Amino acid sequence: MDDLVAILRDRVATLEERVRQLEDALTPPWAVPVEWRLTSAEARVFAHLMTREMATKESIMAALYSDRADDQIEPKIVDVFVCKIRKKLRPFGIEIETIWGKGYALPNRHQFQTKAAA
Repeated sequence: MDDLVAILRDRVATLEERVRQLEDALTPPWAVPVEWRLTSAEARVFAHLMTREMATKESIMAALYSDRADDQIEPKIVDVFVCKIRKKLRPFGIEIETIWGKGYALPNRHQFQTKAAA
């Protein structure tokens, strides 16, 4: 019995580490400038967009709600987040492009990576 408990503990530890690594991959720790006034959830969405050519609604939802897998989250919430982020970032010359039927993208994301990381 003790052997089984030890095996299960090791397996849980391994799985927890894999989850942590996947969460880090979904949302790397970009430092968003304070003057952008993004909430922590909006900053996660922005960071997620920074890491890929195009982000699907599903990948954005995973970045936002990976810790709430059991909850029923409406995909429309992604549109709401993007709308709010667009409004906040427009004065800084940052635009989020809609790729109809696929997701969202930051067309000039490479020029913002150094600004966001600073």
